[in-house]
Parts: sequence; structure tokens; C-alpha cells
Amino acid sequence: MSFKLTLAKATTVVALMTASGLATNAFAGPNADAPKNTQSESISASAKLDAVKASFNLLAGDEQRMRDALQNPLQFVEVQGSREYTRELIVHAKEGKVAPAQSRLSRSMVKSSAFVNEYVVKVPQGVSEGEMAAMLMSTGDYLFVEPNWTLFPLAIPNDSQYGSSWQHNRLQSASAWDLHTGDSDIIVAVCDSGVDTNHPDLEDAYVPGYNAVNNQAEVNGGQVEDVNGHGTFVSGCAAAQGNNGRGVVGVGWDFSVMPIRVSNNSSGTASGFDILEGARWAVDNGAHVVNASFSGGSSSSNQVAARYIIDRGGLLFWSSGNDNNLITYDGPDIVIVGSTTSSDNKSGFSNFGPAVDIAAPGSSVRSTRRGGTYGNGSGTSYASPIAAGVGAMIYSVRDDLSGRDVQDILYRSVDDLGAPGRDDAFGRGRVNTLNAIQEAQAYVPRYNLPIDESFDSASWSEVFDSTGTPATVPDAESGAGSVLELNGNDQITSVFLAGRSAATFPGISFSFRTIGVESGESLLVEILTEEGSWESVYDYASTGTDSNGYIDVALQLPTTFLWHGVQLRMSTPGSDINDQWLIDNLFVGALEAEPTAPLVDSFDSGLISPLKWDDIDGASVEVVGGTYAASMSGEAILESQDVAMFQFGIIPGYIHFDLWADANAGADDTILVEVRNVLGSWDTLDTLDGSELGSSPQVFQYQTPPAAWGNDIGRVRFTTAGDDTIYIDNVYYGPDELTQMCSPADFAEPFGQLNFLDVSGFLTAYGNGDLSADLDGSGTFNFLDVSEFLSVFGAGCP
Repeated sequence: MSFKLTLAKATTVVALMTASGLATNAFAGPNADAPKNTQSESISASAKLDAVKASFNLLAGDEQRMRDALQNPLQFVEVQGSREYTRELIVHAKEGKVAPAQSRLSRSMVKSSAFVNEYVVKVPQGVSEGEMAAMLMSTGDYLFVEPNWTLFPLAIPNDSQYGSSWQHNRLQSASAWDLHTGDSDIIVAVCDSGVDTNHPDLEDAYVPGYNAVNNQAEVNGGQVEDVNGHGTFVSGCAAAQGNNGRGVVGVGWDFSVMPIRVSNNSSGTASGFDILEGARWAVDNGAHVVNASFSGGSSSSNQVAARYIIDRGGLLFWSSGNDNNLITYDGPDIVIVGSTTSSDNKSGFSNFGPAVDIAAPGSSVRSTRRGGTYGNGSGTSYASPIAAGVGAMIYSVRDDLSGRDVQDILYRSVDDLGAPGRDDAFGRGRVNTLNAIQEAQAYVPRYNLPIDESFDSASWSEVFDSTGTPATVPDAESGAGSVLELNGNDQITSVFLAGRSAATFPGISFSFRTIGVESGESLLVEILTEEGSWESVYDYASTGTDSNGYIDVALQLPTTFLWHGVQLRMSTPGSDINDQWLIDNLFVGALEAEPTAPLVDSFDSGLISPLKWDDIDGASVEVVGGTYAASMSGEAILESQDVAMFQFGIIPGYIHFDLWADANAGADDTILVEVRNVLGSWDTLDTLDGSELGSSPQVFQYQTPPAAWGNDIGRVRFTTAGDDTIYIDNVYYGPDELTQMCSPADFAEPFGQLNFLDVSGFLTAYGNGDLSADLDGSGTFNFLDVSEFLSVFGAGCP
């Protein structure tokens, strides 16, 4: 195939966050963009731009874009004691844009990630964080730009004499430990103020860690001892050693604890970048669960880091916050944890809202304190590591599970509190260790995408269950390999799939061919939604004519596909056992268009392919006169993906297509045909109106202007206006000129002359009900069309 299929990257996560308003407008509110200084309000836009030019290496086109962006700064809110400005920004470069992104930032760069294309830069004096973020985003080279907040640990232990560990009653820990006590091979990473590595309930669990502030592994001299006490308490909640005759016990008895010190301050405050850099180091060095008990859980950088961690088999936990405030979107890959009391109520301090995924005990829980002692503390800071401990227990029971499997089990195994189902106080519910272990023991791991099946071996039956008699048969057309044959009541259904492992917007592609299929019989592709119903995503209705070779299908799957446990089903309803639906090259995953040439599309799949067309606004595909064609009416746009013409040299390109309109179209119904040139602007090839178009297809061909020759970003665009419908078919953009037909009777090659092949071509088109055989333009096929053909054939070529 002529397109590239890849696993989705973190960019797709950011696309979803952008749609939700997080990637560029996190923490928007009435006090948004309130920097610590007031210089941004007192100097002119020109002075601000001068300050930026003095601090950054502006590239061609940057200055005007940044000047415009100053009028619309991004919106951020500083909350004292929770997230505070540092006069720094976290900047994440887009893939394919790393070189210009780095070049622009180099003079202001404070830190750079060792794992991803992410940097910390200084904000120039006189410019606010929101203004600088908007200016950088305007270049198009960055996934997100947001403040490198100072974040705060969310609780400090209080009463050292209080001896109750009530959380284990709610977790059903005693019964859970009868089944499993945790595995020392499972590592819990704690991104915090460090750990008291000599604490009697933690010293045997401790494995070497990392100092993210200094970017230094402990084995190379990085300091991880606790500078505040918060990290030691958090560590004990998850992993204090059990059955050792002393102190307290975490969720499991034997987990390993990896200290990731993200603060060198006695206050325990940390920068957002350092927390996430430590989290990435942890999963790359063997951690299974990573906990961050800080404010600021909902940010673009957190979501990207969570995706990084879950893609590598781990899981990131983050506390919801202690402000009793509403929090909204957190993304699918991070686990945001709220807090509960001993009576299973929401803790009064715990944040709430759609961002809360689950809850865990967090009010007056008992844990380890710095200096070898014990005490009680309250906060979502302690609920989060308890939930992380349950995650670690799931990994202990099943080390074959992915991070998304563990997350799925965690969510399935909670005790539902509050309103039935998910609610804003408890999320899905409060964690339960016993339930989690039992769920893990019986769990069927989800299949990680992509599916990439050519049906050349029996391996397809490992991914699909079948009903009826689906079977692989030799591919008669190519003479090589095999294809899957469906007919009658045949059906194939996938195993449970990890829907989110593909992309934020995954897709499906395959090729099919029909032999002996009657009109009205169909090929149906469905997905199983999280609510348990089957949703149709592709329904191809046969026109009753055998397909001319294989038809390529490509479509983006709806967001209802994006859940852990989704299934895909393909069937042929209405078919009989004599039909042949031949399926090949089935792919489910992230579809990524790649520039190609020539562009060829006859729309025979019944869809407008996202691999061939980029902007599809108001265009669709219809069956017209027995053939599929693109249909456009009103203010519709159909714009292709890039067509890579440079490979053919600096030569003219040719664009040709069939065009016609419905019978009511007139001068007010227009279609504009354009081509994109090497400068990225559009050149008009023609403007046609309904009065010039008949109701039968006419071939239009254009040579591209010199500014579009050898152009690797060439595109063709159709734009319509008016109320009536215009149809487009057999679109071509490439190096080959279409040989012109000399007469309406010139149905077959060699064009430019009339012979018996044209008679055969007409009879075939007439028998198939093809509009090209409707020579009298009546919309029906009868003796008048035959008479008209004989007349023009007899007249010969001019």
C-alpha cells in the first residue's frame, strides 16, 4: 500500500487534550495569566517582542506570528501554595520539528529532558508566561507550552501517637494477603522529597533511585535521602514492609521502593518538569508504578508523561489535590486519586470532579515517618500511594500484564461508593486489594494494537474468533499469498483489544474484492462499545457488479473505540454461500498518511479515505447511476493529502477527473478547482458551474502551472457553492496525461480511434448501468442510448 501505518505517539494524546482545552489553556479562569511581576502590563508590544528577540533565536516568519500572538496570550492561573509561577516554561517539541524547535530555544534553555523532546526555558523580563507560551505555540513547532509550576506536597504527617491503620479494613487487606503478599520484583517509584533509607520498615525494600533536580542517579552520587519527611510517609503508605514484627505495613508486604527525589528544598516543593523527568527515569529503570503526591495533576505535560510511562508497561498515579475544588480533565493514561475517610465518605479536603478516576483511604492514615518513627497524616498525598500499592499488588499477581491491563483491573475492582457508577466524588470507586487480586487472577490480557494481518498463515485465528466457515484461500488475482473468504453467515470477531494502545484517533484499513455478490448484500464492520452494544463503522452495499480488482478501505474509528476491552467484528449480512467476499491486508491501529504520487481515487470503497484526503468538509460518497462517486453541495471542500511530485522531476503534472451535476444544477452551483504550489499557496485551475455540466460524467483535465512542478507538497482542492449537488469521480493527480477520447463512442484504448473494442466497452458499460453509457442524458438506459452510440460511432473521429 502507498501509505504509512505507524503506532501512534504521544502527539495524539495532545490532540485529544487540545480538543478538551487542556493543551494550551490549562487552569483557565478569571485570574488567568497573572504573573508574579507586572512588567508585562507596563511595556509596549514592540518592547516585549524585543525582549523575546534578545532571549530566543527567532527563525524566518517568527516575528510576525509572535507579534500577532501577543494579542491573545494563553490563559493560566497561579494558586498560592498549590502551583506558583517560576518564570519558566515547559516546552515540548513536535516530532519532525525538533531541529527548529531546539534552535529557537537554545539561548533561553535551562534544562532538557534525557527521554523526550521537552525543555525548560526562561521567560524574558517584561513578558508574561501566557504571552510567551502563545508566541512559541504560534510557530507550529510545539505540542504544548505551559508554566514549569512550583508544585507542593499535599500533606504532612501529624499525630505520631495515633496507632490505627484503619485503611486495611477497607482494602480487605488481611483476606488479600491470604492470596498474595506482594513481590519484591515489583518496584514502586516515589517521586517526592526522598526517602529515609534507614527506616526499619523501608530499609529492606529500598532499591537505588535518582535525584531529578540534579539529573543524577543515586549510583552516580545522586542524593535521595528525605529532605522533608513527606516522601517517607508516602513510601510507607504503599510499601512499608510486612510481617517483620515492627511498625506498620503498606498495601503489600514485599514491594521494592525506588526513591526519586524531585526536591532539594526542606519545604518539599518541586518543579513540574523535575517530577516528570524523575517519573520517566523511574519507568526506564524498572519501576512498575510511579507515584507523585503533589498538586497540579491536570496539565498537558503530565498527560504526555503518563502516556510515556504506560506505553512502557508502567502506570502513573497522581493525587487529586486538597482544596475541595472541582477538577476537570485528566487524560486517559494517568490515574488521579481522591481521598476517603474511615466511614467511606469523601474526605472534606479532597478535590472532586470528572478528573477523579478512583479514590483511596487518605484521612488520618498511619505510615512511616522520617527518623524511624510512625505517625498519622491526612491528604490525597496518602490516598494516591495506597492506590499505587494496589496497582503494585496487581503486577505482583500477574507480571504478564501491560500498564493498561493493570489500570483496567484497578478500575474494575473498586468498591462503588456514592451514586451508582462513576461519580465526581469517588470516580469509579474506592480501591479494594482483595477484589483487585481476584480480578487479576481471572483477567484475560488485552491485545495490544496494531493488528496487521495479511492472512498468509493461520496466525489470524489467534486474533479472531470465527462463526460459520471463514477460511483462507489462494489469492487468484495476485497469484501469491492468501486472502480471507467470507460468505453466507460468516463472521470474524477479534479478541479483546487495548483500544487506547493504538492512538487517540485509531483507524482501520483493509482491501476487499467481491465475486458473485448480488446488489444489496453488504460487508459490515462493527466495534463493541464500552456500554456493550455493537456500533457500525463501515457498511458497504454491493452494487451487484463484481469489483474491478481489490478496493482499498481506510477510515478513522470513532472515539467509542478508545477503551480497554473493545472488540472488532466483520460480517457479510444478507450474503449466500455462493458469494465471495475476499479480505486482505487488514490493519487496525494508527493510520498516518504519507505523501505519495500519483493520487488515484475512484471512491469505490463508498468512503472518502483519510489517507488520500485531508480536508473533508461537507463531502460524502453516494451511489450514482450504479457507481460510487464523491458528492458535494453547499459550501463543501474536498482537499487531498500531499502528492509527492518531485520524484518525477521538474515536469508538468496533470489533474483529471470525471465531473457532472444533478439535473437541477444551474449557474449558481459552482465548483472551484485549485492546485497547491511550491510556496504553499493555491493556484486556480478552473471554476465551473452547473449550467456547463451535464447529468452524465464528463472528463476534465488540467496541466498544473510551473509553480506546482516538482512539488512535494502538491495538493488538489475542490470547493463547491450552491444548493444542488455536483459529483466527482476517478480523480487523478500525477505525471501522466490522459489521452483524449476523440468521440463519445471512444470507450476503450487505444483512444483516438474507433474500433470493435469501443463497441465492447459500450456494451459492458451499458450492461453494468454505468452512467458513461447514458449517452442521451436521460438518466435511464434504453434503446435511445444504443441508437445514440451507433450514430456517434458511425460518424467516426473528427
